[in-house]
Amino acid sequence: MSKQRVHWMDFERGIFIFLVVFFHAAPAVTAVGFEYSPAFKAINDFFLPFRMSCLMFLSGMLLHKSLGKSFKPYVWGKFALIFWPFLIWSMVVYTAEGRLTLEFILKTPISAPSFLWYLWFLFAYYILALGLRRFSLPLIPIIVGSLILSAFLPEFLRINRFAFLFAFFLSGHLVIEKGLAEKIPTALGLAALGVAIAGGLTSAFAFSINYNAVFAFIPFAMIIAILWAARYYRRNPVSAFVEWVGRNSIVFYVVHLPAHFWISRALVDVIDVPSNLFYILVSVSSFLVAVLFQVARQYFAPVAALFDLRVLTRRSPRLEQASS
Repeated sequence: MSKQRVHWMDFERGIFIFLVVFFHAAPAVTAVGFEYSPAFKAINDFFLPFRMSCLMFLSGMLLHKSLGKSFKPYVWGKFALIFWPFLIWSMVVYTAEGRLTLEFILKTPISAPSFLWYLWFLFAYYILALGLRRFSLPLIPIIVGSLILSAFLPEFLRINRFAFLFAFFLSGHLVIEKGLAEKIPTALGLAALGVAIAGGLTSAFAFSINYNAVFAFIPFAMIIAILWAARYYRRNPVSAFVEWVGRNSIVFYVVHLPAHFWISRALVDVIDVPSNLFYILVSVSSFLVAVLFQVARQYFAPVAALFDLRVLTRRSPRLEQASS
C-alpha cells in the first residue's frame, strides 16, 4: 500500500469516527430530557448503513500487515490493542450509564453488552483470519456465505450483525490482496456514489436497511465510491487533523461514549439552550475530551496503558490504532 493510500484511509476513518461521535450523542441527550431532533435523526439515519460497515472494511484493508507477523506477536498485539481497551472501557461505559453490575461485568468478554461491541467483533475477526490463512480458504465464498447467513441468523447477541460485518472485514482484505482499489473506473465510481446516496436517503426517510443482507450492495456502493475518490485525495491542514483522528481512532471510539453521558448530566442543569444546540455542545465537548486523552496518551504511560496493555508489560510503548 502506498503512503498516499495510508493517508486517505486515515482520513476516511477519521470521518466515520466523527459520524459515530455525533450519532452516539442521541441516547445521552435524550436520557437527560432533551428532544432528539428529527433533523439530526435524519442525518444519523442517512449514514447508518455506512458507518460501521465502512470502518470494518477499512480495518480489513490493514489485515495483511498483521498477517505478516508470527502467531504469538499477532495474537498478543490484537489482545493488547483491541480486546484490552474493550474490557477496560466497557467498565467505564457501564459506570457512565449506571449499570456497572456483576452481571454485565461477567457478560462483557463473551457477549459485549455495550456500545463497544465493534471492538469485540474486530478482535474476533482477527482471530478468525488466522484460521482462514492457516487453511488457505478462499475469501469470496466466505464473504458471500457470511452475508447470506446474516439474513437467517438471529439478532440475539448480535449474531446476524457479526456475520454481516465479517463480510466487510474480509472484503477490505480482498481488495488489498488483489489490488482492486486502483482499478475502479470513473463511471463505476460515480454510479456507486449515486446508489449510496439513494440508499442513505432510503435509510433516512423510508425504512431501515442497516445490517440487511438484501441491501448490502448499498454500503458496498459507498465503499466503491470511496475507493474511486481516494485517488483524488490531497492532504491539507484540516484533512491532516482528520487523519490524526483516524490514526488514533481507538481513543476517540472508546472515550466519547462515557463522555457523552457525563457531559450531558453536567450541562443539563447549567445551561438553558434548545435541544439541537445542546446536542451539538455534547458532541463537540465529548470529542474534545477524546482529544485530551489522546494528547495525554502520548506523554503519560498510565494514560497510554488504558489503550495499550503492552505499556504495562514493559513491551514497546509505541502506540498504534486498534485496526493496525
